[in-house]
Amino acid sequence: MKRLAIILLTMGIALSAAAFDFESDRPEGYTLYFNILDDDEENVVEVTYPVVTGGFHWQGHRMPWGELVIPAEVEHDGITYTVVSIGARAFSGCKEITSINIASTVTEIGAYAFYQCTGIEGEVTIGEEIVSIGRSAFYGCSGITSVRFNAIKCESMGGTRSSTAFGGCHRLEKVTFGPQVTRIPDYAFVGMDGLRFEWNLPRSLEHIGDYAFAYCNKISGPLTLPSTVKHVGAYAFAQCHAMTAIELSKGLESVDSRAFYQCIGVTEVNVKALTPPQLGSEVFSGLKASVVYNVPCITIDRYKESAQWKRIRNLRTTYPCKLDLVAELSDPKAGTITGVGAYNVGEKATMTVICNAGYGFRGWTDGNLENPRTVTVNDTTTYTAIMQPAELVREIQYVHDTTYMDGRDTLVEYYEINDVAEPINSQEGIVYNRDKRRIEVPIDKGDIVEVALYNDAGQCVMTGMPKHGHIKMRRFPTGSYIVRVTTIYDEIVVRFFHARKR
Repeated sequence: MKRLAIILLTMGIALSAAAFDFESDRPEGYTLYFNILDDDEENVVEVTYPVVTGGFHWQGHRMPWGELVIPAEVEHDGITYTVVSIGARAFSGCKEITSINIASTVTEIGAYAFYQCTGIEGEVTIGEEIVSIGRSAFYGCSGITSVRFNAIKCESMGGTRSSTAFGGCHRLEKVTFGPQVTRIPDYAFVGMDGLRFEWNLPRSLEHIGDYAFAYCNKISGPLTLPSTVKHVGAYAFAQCHAMTAIELSKGLESVDSRAFYQCIGVTEVNVKALTPPQLGSEVFSGLKASVVYNVPCITIDRYKESAQWKRIRNLRTTYPCKLDLVAELSDPKAGTITGVGAYNVGEKATMTVICNAGYGFRGWTDGNLENPRTVTVNDTTTYTAIMQPAELVREIQYVHDTTYMDGRDTLVEYYEINDVAEPINSQEGIVYNRDKRRIEVPIDKGDIVEVALYNDAGQCVMTGMPKHGHIKMRRFPTGSYIVRVTTIYDEIVVRFFHARKR
C-alpha cells in the first residue's frame, strides 16, 4: 500500500522523507524506486521517485541515465512484484535519460512522469497495453522527434489543450499508429503544430476523441477515415489547414460539433455511409463555400431529407452511380479474390477466388458455392469466402506422355495413386475443349463433392462447383493443369490438361 509521506520540520527546515516502499538496483547501473499498490491484484507496484519533499524529487539521489528500462517484474524481500504503472512525476526533470524502454506490463503513465526530460531523443513507443497517459507526461521533451503509438485502447492522454501528454515537444514531427489501435483519446495531439506527416490512420480505428488533432495545421493531404470508424469527436480536426479532402467511412455513425471547423484546405468531402451519420452543430463550419459534398447515389434522398444534412450546400452524388464491391477471405493467407472494386449500381460483376498452395475454397458465408461467382452490385454487402487447408494432389501416375499434333495440345490422363494404382474409368467424359478453351465436367452436380484445379506447380488455383458444367480456362495463363473431381461415390478422378491462351 502507498505510504503517506510525513514531513518533519526541525528548526524550520524541511527534511527529506522517503516517497517509496522499496528500491531496486538495476543491471543498467542506476536505482529505481517503487510503491506497492493497494490494488485488486496482488503484488503490483508503480515506479516512483525517491524524495517526497523539496522542489526536486531526486534531490540527493543519482538520477537514471542513458536508456531507462522499466522492468516487467521486480523482486523485494523474496516477493516478485509486477510493474503496472509509472507514477506521477516519477522521472520529472531527469535530463540524463536518453531513451525509454517500458515493459508491456505497464498500463499507466502518470502525470508529468517524464516532464522536461530533455535528454530523450528520437522515437518514443507507447505500448499496446497502455490505457492512460497523464497530463503533461512528456511535456517539454524537446528531443522527441516521433511517436509510435501502439496503445490499443488508450482512454486518456491529458485532458486539456494546455496539458496534453506531448505538449511542448517542439521537435515532434511524426506519429505512427499501430495496426490494432481502436481509439485516439481526447486531446491526444491537440495543438501540435510541428506534426508534418501525411494522414494515415489505422484500419482498426473505431473512435477519434474530442480535439484529438485540433490545430495540427501542418498534417497534410487527404484524410480517409477507415471503414471501422464509428465516431468522430468535437473539434477533432479543427483548423487542420493542410488537409486537402475528407472521406467519411461507410461505418461512420456520428460526428460531433465542429469536428472539421475551418479546415480551409479541403476541396471536397466524400461520404461512403449509406445511412446519413448524425451531425453535431457546425461540423463543416468554416470550409470554403465551393466545397462539394458527395454522398452515395442510392441513398441521396435520405441525405436530402435529413434535418442535419439538407442544410449543407453542394450536396451531390457521383455520376455514374458507383458502389464498391467488397469481398474478403476467411483466412487472408489462403489466396486472393479478383473482380472486386467500384461498379455502377445494377452492374454485374464476377468474383473469382484464387487459392494459394495448400488451401481450398469451401463456399461463401451466405451459402453460395459458386466460384467464379457473379453478383449484381446494388448494395454494400461484404462477401466472405470460406477458406480451408486443402490436400494437394501429391502423386499421380500418367497413362502416356504428352504428345502434340499439328501444334495443338492433346489430352493426357493422370490417375491418382492409391494402394493399388488403377485407372478410374467411370468419368471419362471429363475433357479439355480446345476450341472453347474450357474443361468440361459433365457430371450431375448432385454427385460432386468437390472440384479443384491445380497448376503444374501444385498450387490450387480454383476450388468450387463448375458453373454450367465447365471451367473456363481463358482467365488462366497458358500451362499445364490438373483437375481433381471428388464424387459422393468415394471416387476421385484426376485428369491432366495443357491449356493455351490464344
